[in-house]
Amino acid sequence: MAKKVALIFGGRSLESEVSIITAIEALRAIDKSKYIVEPIYLFDGKFYFDNVDEIGKFVEFERFKHKRAYLEGGTFYCRRFGVSKKLFTPDVALLCTHGGEGENGILQALLDFNGIPYTSCSVLPSAVCMDKEISKALFVSFGFDVMPSKTVFKTCFNDKTTYDIDEIETLEYPLIVKPANLGSSIGVSVANDRKQLLDALFVAFEFCDKAIVEKKLVDCLEVNCAVFSHKGEIFVSATENPTNSGEFLSFDDKYIGGKMSVADHKIPAPIGPLEEKVKQITRDLYQKLALNGVVRIDYLCDIEREKIYVNEINTIPGSLAFYLFSKVEIAFDSLLSMLVEDALFRKENALSVRAYKSDILQNYSALQTVPQKLKNNKISG
Repeated sequence: MAKKVALIFGGRSLESEVSIITAIEALRAIDKSKYIVEPIYLFDGKFYFDNVDEIGKFVEFERFKHKRAYLEGGTFYCRRFGVSKKLFTPDVALLCTHGGEGENGILQALLDFNGIPYTSCSVLPSAVCMDKEISKALFVSFGFDVMPSKTVFKTCFNDKTTYDIDEIETLEYPLIVKPANLGSSIGVSVANDRKQLLDALFVAFEFCDKAIVEKKLVDCLEVNCAVFSHKGEIFVSATENPTNSGEFLSFDDKYIGGKMSVADHKIPAPIGPLEEKVKQITRDLYQKLALNGVVRIDYLCDIEREKIYVNEINTIPGSLAFYLFSKVEIAFDSLLSMLVEDALFRKENALSVRAYKSDILQNYSALQTVPQKLKNNKISG
């Protein structure tokens, strides 16, 4: 029997538009003979369905032209004229959400609460990988190299008594400044002097209350590698070196001009013997962080010194990184099927939540007797 799949995308995120493209790509590729797919669009904290399966519908999204849905007890409902009507009960959720509430664990928690398995990392890894400061600390604890960095909070930056730019400049220029919990290179700037650094921090704080300032590695290659698991077996993709037009891989480099999965990538990445090391680190991080679903890990590779720096982890990458798996003979439709099957497999093998029964309620003295103090006092009112 065909499984019912809720294809969820959108959400309150600066990467929402990228999410829409990923979702439409997945909708076109998924095996319709195996799955009954219901696209569900997240917009301003609400679910929308019906007529949300074409890119053109989202150029200017007009919510009144679509039907609202809500999730309760693992089932999507719609309400018309004050009457609730069951829409469908998904067997699994295929998540194509990027950034924000769709990738940081909030949506994952909602689905957990409703007993719906999903094709991404669980709540804790999702939240951890979204925060660049916390994830970098974990990479270091596992013994992997990262670029030296400083964390700057917006509140401290605005408070001249606690803000110390000299401390940041100990990293030495050039520096790269990033919002701590965004992807797609949004809000990222390069600074070559103090004025540019201050400007870059102002830009980052437009998007996030915490910024990461890193030493910018010169003469390195940006390298990506993706990974997913299927019923306990881990599959690592080919590597890629995405090209950039400036000092770093920008949002425009990644997406503008209808690029996404057809952007200018060098696959495999031209990093020689470092390629197998990148793949092994990718596998190791996936296991150590207990990740699920398809994940893409981004690196900085210094070929001359044979150094690999872990940059960040994308727990729901753009286009689900299908183009990297196609290079290792895993087609997009197969990738989607394996992701769905793995989510169902994890649910089937998860420990059931059981109540711990004891006699504390029966023996709780406050429920058995009325305190003497209350007996001797009248309640006035």
